[in-house]
Amino acid sequence: MANSRQRLSDLGEFGFLATLRGLRIPRRGVEVGIGDDCAVVRCGAGRWLLTTDALVEGIHFRRRWDTPSGLGRRAFAVNASDIAAMGGSPRFALLSLAVPASARVSELRGLIRGFAAAAGAAACALVGGNLSASPRWMISVMLLGAAESRPLLRSGARPGDHLYVSGRLGAAAFGREILLGRRRGTRRQTARFRRPSPRLELGRMLARTRTASAAIDVSDGLLSDLGHICRASGVGAVVEARRLPLPATLAALGAEDRLRLALSGGEDYELLFTVPPHRVRALEAASGRLAVPVTAIGRVVRGRGISVVGAPGERLAAETAGHDHFRAGAGRRRPATIPRARKLR
Repeated sequence: MANSRQRLSDLGEFGFLATLRGLRIPRRGVEVGIGDDCAVVRCGAGRWLLTTDALVEGIHFRRRWDTPSGLGRRAFAVNASDIAAMGGSPRFALLSLAVPASARVSELRGLIRGFAAAAGAAACALVGGNLSASPRWMISVMLLGAAESRPLLRSGARPGDHLYVSGRLGAAAFGREILLGRRRGTRRQTARFRRPSPRLELGRMLARTRTASAAIDVSDGLLSDLGHICRASGVGAVVEARRLPLPATLAALGAEDRLRLALSGGEDYELLFTVPPHRVRALEAASGRLAVPVTAIGRVVRGRGISVVGAPGERLAAETAGHDHFRAGAGRRRPATIPRARKLR
């Protein structure tokens, strides 16, 4: 029985969401409910993906970090990334804005135009939304996506599958630290945070060809999101630290700092996916035609937990919590610790 005095900070974001998985909801037309990147529903002869997210000023962004148009583009991209992780295509969007009465009309129009432009580039139509008063800005998005193939889920990974990630890891978190004033850097070095790229083409290919057995987008941090795949699939994983694809942006940092940003920095919005051994050759053949590189970083194993393996004979472990809005220090990413010879559970 739930404790009536229990607070969200006791459970954390993911702990609370786990309590909702037993929620009794009508199942008619629902193929996948709570617990994946998107819900999957059937309507008529079609299969549709539903996702929603909110960006809150002071938590997810500061308005001085970007133009209103840039904020709108980012709001679309981070939501479309969930559709990409399921192998779908965004088709329709609802955009709800909560802003102070003192907000400038030009700011609102710029944000909406930026969102609509990013959506249009992905063949997605902005079809409505809502405007409400609030002491701070909040951008809330709902996307409806088409599942042209059987959707990719978090629950399909099996022992022996290869673990892959798209793009590069850590540049977005590095850029966020620059924007927060925690590091020195140039505006160009913040681009990966301000302009994430949803990997829609890659996601569709993985779903259409059934190359991937499971997938998720990297939003809260590689280890945190890998943990979601492992729990949903009932497996463990081994990540090889030296295989992690790191951007040139991190070259000047120390090894431990680079590893922390890549493993638990988050905000990359790359795709993390598992590939059965017999599909690896097909992935490698297709990878040359993709606009984004994919890198093998480890394997799925039997058991539970995630191990991060460094140099030969050396085992590393890093904090898997990633970003959690309601744990101690909400709104901040806790730095990973890198002790040795410990397996994550």
